[in-house]
Amino acid sequence: MSLSVTLTSLFITDSLSGKQLRNAKLTVTGLTTGQANTVPHGLTDGKGNPSTPVSVDIEPTSLNNFYESQAADSTNIYVGVDGQAGTSCNIYVEY
Repeated sequence: MSLSVTLTSLFITDSLSGKQLRNAKLTVTGLTTGQANTVPHGLTDGKGNPSTPVSVDIEPTSLNNFYESQAADSTNIYVGVDGQAGTSCNIYVEY
């Protein structure tokens, strides 16, 4: 199964510093076990410029252990998977 990512914008919040933070959900399927999953997030600042997530929360939707294997950057989120029962998760990001 190939990697599939669906991005859903959720809402915008104001931080104490006055910066607006966007929130989104990525529905991810087709992950492989191990640390080799590069998930392209497609996040932008509203002007088309790539954005780096400030926070990443992974919610399993299959019976595995998911974790961020290295810090996200302006194009990808890096996800590790322990186990073999399923390969899907939701990733919630603030950027």
